[in-house]
Amino acid sequence: MKNFVASIAAVALVALALPKQGAAQVLTPADNGIIPDPPKSYHHNMVFPYPHLREADLMWSTRHWERINVKHKANFHLYYPIQAYPGRKSLYDVLVDGILEENTIVEVFANDNFEIPLTPDQVYNYVNMIDTIRDPDDPTQIVLIDTISITSKDVIAWEIKSDWFFDKQRGEMKNRIIGLSPVVRNPSTEEKYNLFWVWFPDARYALATHQAYNTKNRSMRLTYDQVFHLRYFDSVIFKEDNVYDRSIEEYKRNSNLDQLLEAQRIKNNLRSFESELWEY
Repeated sequence: MKNFVASIAAVALVALALPKQGAAQVLTPADNGIIPDPPKSYHHNMVFPYPHLREADLMWSTRHWERINVKHKANFHLYYPIQAYPGRKSLYDVLVDGILEENTIVEVFANDNFEIPLTPDQVYNYVNMIDTIRDPDDPTQIVLIDTISITSKDVIAWEIKSDWFFDKQRGEMKNRIIGLSPVVRNPSTEEKYNLFWVWFPDARYALATHQAYNTKNRSMRLTYDQVFHLRYFDSVIFKEDNVYDRSIEEYKRNSNLDQLLEAQRIKNNLRSFESELWEY
């Protein structure tokens, strides 16, 4: 009798612990979907550390610079939305807000050598430039002071600096991004230039806590950190580490086609190197 009572009690406890299948999910307009907002996975994102890599296992490596054209359809998720709204920001807004407002990104530099650090005030002056118009009759007099702001719509490309390496212990070719930079067009002068360079490992927290649009499945959201580690973008190599420290356009000057073919050759060499390491 005691065993029977104990079994009934155990079954009752298990039944109480299981979720009620018939219980309705209480939704509010703030949930913005068919699942309540608080338990959604992207609210609990975290930065996963890189796996430990021994120097003895680093068999081979090379360094590439790549350009991601945001006007290509495959890269729209790195450009839009131009105007941020709740739940979605463009990659540019994520970085700028992380530097100027959230203080989650501090390692910002003027070039891809990471030798000239920039303060938040300097970055602010890069993003919001002061333009003065002087009186043509009296150059000492300022007629108009205008602020030219670089926004998401002015981004024309992203450039990444990354290392490809072969991990002998895991037997795989991997890519690790080192730097990230927005290439912008100045609204007043139409000049194209790199606005700043961010040391990528320092930006991972900001990237991992913001969502990028997944064109294939809205319910499976990707963070910007996942986008870059999964290489969910289309890019063109414009420089490979070399003894002359020159880009492709510096030694392939005949045409843009020659530059694209050279970029493709570098990519094919990388693919061939990995496949030729294996013996069957």
